[in-house]
Amino acid sequence: MQNGQPCGPVDEAAITALVGNGTLNGESMVWKEGMPSWVALKTVPELAGAQAAAGSAPPPPPSAAAATALADGETPDPADVEKNKIFAILAYVGLLFLVPLLAAPQSRFARYHTNQGVVLFLAVIICMVGSGILGVIPFVGCISALLMPAAALAGLVFMILGIVNAANGRCKPLPLIGQYKLIK
Repeated sequence: MQNGQPCGPVDEAAITALVGNGTLNGESMVWKEGMPSWVALKTVPELAGAQAAAGSAPPPPPSAAAATALADGETPDPADVEKNKIFAILAYVGLLFLVPLLAAPQSRFARYHTNQGVVLFLAVIICMVGSGILGVIPFVGCISALLMPAAALAGLVFMILGIVNAANGRCKPLPLIGQYKLIK
């Protein structure tokens, strides 16, 4: 995989050359027929010779894949955290999730928290609209009178959790809704 895109097929000699010129390294993702998914080059025993023959190659230059959001629980780059912490925090405050999208589009840390903020924003809107619709149905309206404040309280609690995670430099998903990925 190069620049986030699959390429190939490539034989072992070509892989050795790509490792030698720094295009690939041990962390580069590779796949061959019979493998269930892409894996790091260093984990494929058949390609150990490619790494040894090339020696220790420098990592490839940053690619478009670097702009993707972090995975849940992935440790963010400390420099990225310090530089973009305020944008990650703003991502949880209503429509301010637009600020990190515009001000820090290349920050993986800010993108992770922006995704969490967008999902939270949409979840609260959906709950409020759903509660409003239920409110006009006879006999169900009294239930929606309890749902709307509960949704607002849950949104506030999740917002605080997200802000605390962002302020502490962690990439921890929000409960119940954090597994959804809208921004990659």
